[in-house]
Amino acid sequence: MLLIFYYAAIIMYGITFIFNVSGLKRCEMVSAVFAVISNFIPLILIFDNSGHFPGYNIFESFLFSSFILACLAIFFPGIKGYISKIRLWVWVEILFLLIMALLFSDELESTGFDYNYIHKILFHVFRPLSMATMLYATAYFTQSIIEREFNERTSWLSHMGRNFLVLSTVLFLVSEYTGIIWCQQEFGDFWMWNKNFMQSTIIMSYLMLAFHIPGKGKRAEDFRSLIGGLSGVFVVTLTIARSFF
Repeated sequence: MLLIFYYAAIIMYGITFIFNVSGLKRCEMVSAVFAVISNFIPLILIFDNSGHFPGYNIFESFLFSSFILACLAIFFPGIKGYISKIRLWVWVEILFLLIMALLFSDELESTGFDYNYIHKILFHVFRPLSMATMLYATAYFTQSIIEREFNERTSWLSHMGRNFLVLSTVLFLVSEYTGIIWCQQEFGDFWMWNKNFMQSTIIMSYLMLAFHIPGKGKRAEDFRSLIGGLSGVFVVTLTIARSFF
């Protein structure tokens, strides 16, 4: 049943993408609502079947990130005149996440976890939230690069991208801090150096690079947008790559 709604979500997001490209805005919004509902039902089924928040493995976190990303596109559409273009990139990102999640469908857990560790729950909640927000920033940065003219209106695209990138960084830091507290409570010590901690270090280093690129003008703005825009792709790729080690 879970996978049926999962495949339905992929199909509905695909239809939404087609309506966006075709310029059928009303049809796009209707199909987007059905896509979000189809996306939300598997999350409920995971929670109902296993008793844990849907974010404890790559399949669940990508599914949850897709849901948050779609909600951002619907309820926070962005700059007037670029709404449809921003949503186009969002639908592409969601389809990519859901298709990649198929590679990890065997990771679905059937056991619950200790609800006494609220920080463990928060860690696995804020990680997908950060990823979704970062991918939303990527959509703005991508459109900023595509726009040839550099003026006050188009510069707002990269500005909004940076705003969402800052928000995603805050969410990521919250997940890290709650994760540290969780480890202290459950294992009696802070995180040891391992592949998970290494991933966090790499992500934070990349984000700091994205926030500290100097320069003015179109070329510098494009470079900042490029590095900022790749942040979402970078995190998703790193998450997938980590699963093989």
